[in-house]
Amino acid sequence: MESIGRKQLVRRLPEITLGLLMLICAVLLLSLTAPISFLSDEWQFIYFRQGFDPGTLLAPYYEHLVLIPNLLYSSSASVFGLDSDRPMQVLATLGFLGLNALLFVYLRRRTGAWAAVIGTSLILFLGAAFEDLLFAFQVNYYGSLGCGLAALIALDRDDRKGDIAAALLLVAGIGFSSMVFPFIAAVVVEWMLNPRDRRRRIFVPGAAILIWILWWLGWGHDADSQAGLSGVTELPGYLWKAIPAVFTSMAGLATGDGTSPDQPHLIWGRLFFLIALGAAGWRIHKLRRVPRDVWITLAAAAAFFVLSGLNTSNFRLPTSSRYQLPGALFILLIAGNLLRGVKIPRNALIVSALLTALAVFGGVKLMEEQASERWHPASQASRIALGALDIAGPAVQPGYQIDFRVNAEEDQLIPIELYRESSARHGSPGMDINEIAGSEAADRAQADSVLIDATGIHLDGLVGPVAGRCRPIRGTEGIFGPLELGPGMHLILNRGRSELAVTLSRFSDPPGLPVGSILPESRVGLDLPRDNSTRPWNAYFSGAGPVSVCPATSQ
Repeated sequence: MESIGRKQLVRRLPEITLGLLMLICAVLLLSLTAPISFLSDEWQFIYFRQGFDPGTLLAPYYEHLVLIPNLLYSSSASVFGLDSDRPMQVLATLGFLGLNALLFVYLRRRTGAWAAVIGTSLILFLGAAFEDLLFAFQVNYYGSLGCGLAALIALDRDDRKGDIAAALLLVAGIGFSSMVFPFIAAVVVEWMLNPRDRRRRIFVPGAAILIWILWWLGWGHDADSQAGLSGVTELPGYLWKAIPAVFTSMAGLATGDGTSPDQPHLIWGRLFFLIALGAAGWRIHKLRRVPRDVWITLAAAAAFFVLSGLNTSNFRLPTSSRYQLPGALFILLIAGNLLRGVKIPRNALIVSALLTALAVFGGVKLMEEQASERWHPASQASRIALGALDIAGPAVQPGYQIDFRVNAEEDQLIPIELYRESSARHGSPGMDINEIAGSEAADRAQADSVLIDATGIHLDGLVGPVAGRCRPIRGTEGIFGPLELGPGMHLILNRGRSELAVTLSRFSDPPGLPVGSILPESRVGLDLPRDNSTRPWNAYFSGAGPVSVCPATSQ
């Protein structure tokens, strides 16, 4: 019995190893995303696409039908609120792990268990795909890719049940995003090459295509899209960057955030790509044919890279991080089918595992760098800004809009009224006053900047009469203050013969942020609105002076 148990353990060792790797991946991703709140595309889903009515659920997002992501974000907001992006991050991590489990199943049937573990590890720790791995919104990618890959696995059955399952999975994939299109192309090729009755199987690719056409006629034709035939002439150049970029990423040699026109290590990706083409050609020559599954996965890869090339723009570059995950996935699917039936020597597996470990190290290092240098600061800035708006409360100017745009393609100006309404229902993702006060100096300065901008604090020449005792402000080395000021109108008198600069600090380090200047021997008003905090402002005055401040009435 003990011998049987040991044999079962040895037989299951690849699955156990993969399970441990997936656990490590989950811990890594959840730790890196812990400081990250809502970002970029997510603002659309938490402020403009909340609700369960058909118009909201079926509205296009660029060229995508995002029915299921809409449901997920609306459900998460209703159940967990908007204080944190953690529920969606956990869900996205589970989706990513599920995609990798499906990849392992697909590759194991073709290459054996240990080779499948090695291939799956490249995706699990594909650090160059940090935009997909760190961003909960990419659950739409995981959903489409997972449904498409599961459809190919179902078609391995080559029977009626597998056909029905594949058709349903492709329909589900449509509900996540257009990233399922490459798999629909693959299933069309499978349908064409399969000798079984095509008329009885037309529903396998046809159901998803019909659903998408009906959606496009009803809602999708209004979508914004970058696709066009103008990109055809530039497609070869795009492919010569995009495909090598994926090989560079899989080797753990990618650098930067993917927006550089020429990656420093792209030459290695081009070399690996040419070597892979040569190896594939040699394998096909030995087989004296192109296997059916190779045609199927080639169709998926070709559809992905060509569609991406036709959709290229200044914000959708061939080296973009978001494209590395699907690109690597399709390359591994092709490789798995080319290796089908090959008995891979143990020494080759060991060498491959060591090279994979080096690639994983480089990829994870890049992902950690991008998380700390790009994603964490961006999330911090968003939370600081929203926290400042929560403090400003009723003092925010009517019609004020929160600008969350990352690039000129995006329309992410959130009206303050919509933000307040959503916060009242689901909570605010902004920092509270104690978190802001304990932040770094640059973050506290940003909070003051948002408060000044949102409430419209400025120096005003129209001011009413003095309503109390004036206070002369003492200073040293041309800096007068600090003077603690509460809400209300304050009259500032510049009694000197030089211009006087005025700065305010509420959270920022002295002397705070500029709000204007006062001409020599002049007077201005400074109206500080009452908001949701009793924390005072501190005023500083730079100039020759002397300067006095008096309570006043608004004119």
